[in-house]
Amino acid sequence: MKDNQLELEIEAKPENLTVVADFIATAMRQLGTEQDMFEVQTAVDEACTNIMLHAYSGKGGVISISCELQDHDFVVTIRDNGKPFDPTSVPPPDLQADLDKRRIGGLGMYLMSQLMDDVSYSSNVEKGNKLVMRKPLTKTEDK
Repeated sequence: MKDNQLELEIEAKPENLTVVADFIATAMRQLGTEQDMFEVQTAVDEACTNIMLHAYSGKGGVISISCELQDHDFVVTIRDNGKPFDPTSVPPPDLQADLDKRRIGGLGMYLMSQLMDDVSYSSNVEKGNKLVMRKPLTKTEDK
């Protein structure tokens, strides 16, 4: 672990989502920022839920989360060893459709990209799946 990096490893179970939210809050405070905390927590929750449901198909596994400051960005890296995922395979949601005509699901990647400023995904046979999300931090004096 680096000086400016905090890490968490959890079992991929829905009951651990509160542990993840608490970890994000603690990490942000320890790294000196609480800016946009709800947005970061929501994006990470969405990512972890997708890993639980899709990468591990609800059968459990391990999710590793690290948080760090890189220059003026708060960076969350999430790793798992579940099934790989192609983010380009998910069509953008039709937000104009009537609620009863919208398909269920499919909002995860959309929410993550709306809540965070940069979202990137990679998959490697040996290293597993890696999702990196960035949120630039504004300087206090800029507010």
